[in-house]
Amino acid sequence: MMEQFGKSAISPSYTRKAHFKSGAPSNDNYIFDCLHCENPISVRYQLLIRAAGQWETTIGEEFATAAKDFYKIGVVGKSQDGGWPSMLQVSCDSCEARYLIYAGIDEYYNSLYRVTIQGITELLGAGEER
Repeated sequence: MMEQFGKSAISPSYTRKAHFKSGAPSNDNYIFDCLHCENPISVRYQLLIRAAGQWETTIGEEFATAAKDFYKIGVVGKSQDGGWPSMLQVSCDSCEARYLIYAGIDEYYNSLYRVTIQGITELLGAGEER
């Protein structure tokens, strides 16, 4: 069953600043509120960094192609911030709403990364509405 895209809490931007930078004091998680129940949902930046090279296989080639179109990832394959795209699926622990998290991963120095959250979009199963 092909996933459908619902509401987005964040849409891609060419000017958005990085949310995480290796070596800089910061939280290790990106936290956003569920669009339905407002429960906080946490995503570890390291999971996004590790997924950067394999996210298309992880979420499936067909869904990856749809996500690239939805988030307007160009022919070059780069994120709007200039980094490499990475995507993960996460769920709300409270209401089980599902989301696709899209981030740009920029390795600005050997093993040092900037992570820019570029998309948070609700995922709907076929025929599902919220």
